[in-house]
Amino acid sequence: MSELLTLIAAGLEVGSLYALMALGLVLIYRTQSIVNFAHGELLMAGAFVGYVAFQPMSWPFPVALVLAVLSSTLLGVAVERVVIRPLVNHPHATLAMATVGVSVAVRGAARLPFGSDILTFPPIISAAPVFIGSLVISAQTVLTIVLAVSISVAVFLLIWKTRLGREIRATQQNYLGAKVVGINTGKIYSSSWAVASAIGGAAGVLAAPLTLLYPDMGATFLLKGFAAAVLGGFGNPLGAIVGGIAIGILEKLVGAYFSTYLIEISPYVIIIVVVFVRPQGLFGRGQIVRV
Repeated sequence: MSELLTLIAAGLEVGSLYALMALGLVLIYRTQSIVNFAHGELLMAGAFVGYVAFQPMSWPFPVALVLAVLSSTLLGVAVERVVIRPLVNHPHATLAMATVGVSVAVRGAARLPFGSDILTFPPIISAAPVFIGSLVISAQTVLTIVLAVSISVAVFLLIWKTRLGREIRATQQNYLGAKVVGINTGKIYSSSWAVASAIGGAAGVLAAPLTLLYPDMGATFLLKGFAAAVLGGFGNPLGAIVGGIAIGILEKLVGAYFSTYLIEISPYVIIIVVVFVRPQGLFGRGQIVRV
């Protein structure tokens, strides 16, 4: 039983990171109906900025976290203004392919200072583990889960309890109507990209101690985040959270009781199964077409 609980705790840790990735994808998708295939690179950028601040510069982790979030936010806003906004009236497929180009470009830029080196990020906290009965949870795991939950709650409060959130939701529901009532849709697009990119940067710093740092690291998290969004219902923020946690726990259970080789293919299997069985995801709603 303790082994199962340990696996679930580990699944919650990685699942909370997948949930953050999925949440960022969903925010941009709901605003502009495109999948941001460069979202993994926002995570990667945050991870490397956090690494430089935390390791070579020896700055405290809170400072490294803030710098990582700011750098990813600025990168995301720059992408929206320079790449996405000039193409806003083009087909959604064109916008999606533009994000693929951004992904390749950012990875190439990351190789200039870091090359193909694989770096390691030390544990953020070295406190004693937490004991819950027979379950032992590392302080790093507790910190990751707490911060991920806090970020998710902050995003939900922003969306549902602030004026900016109301304007974002209005733009998502009716773009032309939002413009008619005076909402600055350009500002809403930039704000959505800023929030999603900030989430990606924070996820990068939190993920760094759990994985290796290299320019292509974002691709793996993008795939897991995409699978989580599909599972929860693409376009549903709550579904993104639930989907990410579910995939994280499933990975740990499959790796422990079946084979670690299956961990890498599990996102593909989840996407295929959901598309065939319930295309709208767990929390999505099927589209109703009136004729």
